Amino acid sequence: MKSVIIFAAGAVVAILASLAAVSLLDQAVSYPTMIAILAVVLLAALTRELVVFRDPLTPAGVVAITGLLLFVLRPLTIMWNRVTSPGAIADSRDFTPTLILAGSAALVECLIFFCAFFLVYYFITVNRERNALADFGMPRRRRSVDSNALQAVVIIASAVAVGALGYLVLSSGGPGAYFAGLANRSDFLSGKSFLVLGYVPVQIALVANVVHRRQAGLPVWHNWVNLVGLISLAICGVAAGGRGPLVVGVVLPLVLLKQIGPKPFKLRTIATLGLALVIIAISYSIVVRNANFDQGRSLNQLASDPVGVLLDQVTSGAETRPFDSLIRLNEVVAQDPDFEFQRGATYAAVPAWFVPRAVWANKPSGGGNTWFTSTYVPRFYGTTKVETSLSAVGEAYGNFGHGGVAVAGALMALLASTLTRSRLRERGVLGLTISVSLTPILFSLIRGDAYQGGSLTIATVLLATVMYLVVSRPYTPERAPLAPGKKPPALIRA
Repeated sequence: MKSVIIFAAGAVVAILASLAAVSLLDQAVSYPTMIAILAVVLLAALTRELVVFRDPLTPAGVVAITGLLLFVLRPLTIMWNRVTSPGAIADSRDFTPTLILAGSAALVECLIFFCAFFLVYYFITVNRERNALADFGMPRRRRSVDSNALQAVVIIASAVAVGALGYLVLSSGGPGAYFAGLANRSDFLSGKSFLVLGYVPVQIALVANVVHRRQAGLPVWHNWVNLVGLISLAICGVAAGGRGPLVVGVVLPLVLLKQIGPKPFKLRTIATLGLALVIIAISYSIVVRNANFDQGRSLNQLASDPVGVLLDQVTSGAETRPFDSLIRLNEVVAQDPDFEFQRGATYAAVPAWFVPRAVWANKPSGGGNTWFTSTYVPRFYGTTKVETSLSAVGEAYGNFGHGGVAVAGALMALLASTLTRSRLRERGVLGLTISVSLTPILFSLIRGDAYQGGSLTIATVLLATVMYLVVSRPYTPERAPLAPGKKPPALIRA
């Protein structure tokens, strides 16, 4: 509790000082100073997870890493290269003093969001962390899982996902045309983009089967069904078109399965995996993005400015650029006296995600990302309705201002606190499946808007729950047979 109080005091001081400078004194804390303050908060939270759990992939660790990537490393890249773009390269602008002020204001909002998150998260979880290790030997069993039925679900999900991918490839003119069009997915897959989410049911079924077989003492990876699911998940994740689905949908869930198992990775192994992911991300950016958009200019600049180019390669993808959108939003708020906050309108669109457009022809095109891109980055949105990411911070600010940002951080903490490992032994197959599947999605929830990330979160929980109910039945403890002449206890005679 003492550490939480110290963290709370430091967070409150940092937020009040920043808000006082920005709002009360009508002056902005310098852009580099705000980056440093936010970095200290996030690094402190990540360090705590490493010290307590020896694992950076706890819910709080994932949130801290997300913040460091999106709202520390990306702002540093912008400062180094003096260029910001909320859309494509064609939307790039010089990082002028006006945009620097907007960037400082954006960093204040990020600071509010993450301080609210960690304060609420630590307040909720501080009493659970003493029993943080998973115990697969003594789960609290509420239902009994049918192993054969669960294995059948893995096979069916894999077949459907691979079949959907095959349809996408064939309907686009073959593998070459399909992969060439991935860079413009919103237009390229118009009307059928939901099919690229076929990896989600595979991931859920595979995680559930691994967890169940561990609890039942059955072979896990010496099981052909799990191998089929793993191969299908990898193929569909890679073919989903982007670093996000590969990392969030494939790599992180598999690593988390390892971390909650009997022999988790050590820190140096996780660090090595992280470095490998960075190399893969840079390679993907060079091969796919640069080949389509900058005709190899980044490679030519690598020799003259290696730091700037490498930072840009890591943080300039669509998955890692919401801070640019936040700069643009704050620029608009500062310059437009008639700016109208959305007052929850973008959140109200979330239920529409679940309704097919064939059923509801006039359903909203999207939520916060759609509102922001169509209004303030119209060239990028265009006629093909390509969205850029606004982030949970930007959507909350665009709806309710600074107070909305604090509430959004607190609500994110409520969700993350349900995914902690302190009560894993009580959760059984369903709880562990949801925890492993949703923890990586925290990245998507922070990076994107509620229409996409929130809907995917709800869909994941519903899909995991329905699957679990289908393959399980109420658990009835077996009673030892009574000795001859003995009567059952009074409580069960009736």
